[in-house]
Amino acid sequence: MTDIRKIPLKEKICRALRQEIVYGTLMPNEHLKEARLAKHFGCTRGPVREALNQLEQQGFVALVPNQGATVKEPSANEVKDFYNLLAILEGKAVEWATPRMTDQDIEPLKTINNALKKILESKETPVEEWIPLNLEFHRLFWEKCGNEKMNWLVEEIRTRITRYRYISLIVTASWDYAGDHEEIIDLVLQRDAQKASKTMENHIHRAKDVLVQFLSRTATTRRI
Repeated sequence: MTDIRKIPLKEKICRALRQEIVYGTLMPNEHLKEARLAKHFGCTRGPVREALNQLEQQGFVALVPNQGATVKEPSANEVKDFYNLLAILEGKAVEWATPRMTDQDIEPLKTINNALKKILESKETPVEEWIPLNLEFHRLFWEKCGNEKMNWLVEEIRTRITRYRYISLIVTASWDYAGDHEEIIDLVLQRDAQKASKTMENHIHRAKDVLVQFLSRTATTRRI
């Protein structure tokens, strides 16, 4: 485990701001003033500026010359690009992992999905609880697929789409996602790698379609 005391200040600031963007504390198009952030984090503007540059590279903020930084607004095209890549990668992860997984490997998938369903049974949708559990479900396939590069590739994409997942869980019925998970588990138990892979792809495309429709509607509303 990384010692938080050894993490550079710019990275701590980056992580803190990214979390606020992901969970909606900082809203799209909100202006991020260096002076105010420096005061908040108790530092000079240097680490804040470095953190904002890093967030721009990760796609969370936009930097405009002489105007500073603003929280980047999600776009339908960006969602399509990221989710189409994710569908291919995670579909392959499931395909390659299926013949390698034992019944003991599959048990955690069942446990995680049951926990996700319990979350859905609550009156409200606690997104902050759903996201890490859902991530753990998917990660089990990356780790078992036999390709050492898969883990960090998918992690990089999922880091960038975390806030989209947040929106997706708010605007759609998450029971569909839990149902997809059950189907994937059943197909892995049957050792049907091809169908399990296709189901994972469809699962990710489902989330993409929900988000694209939502972002397209909100963009249309803003133009009216």
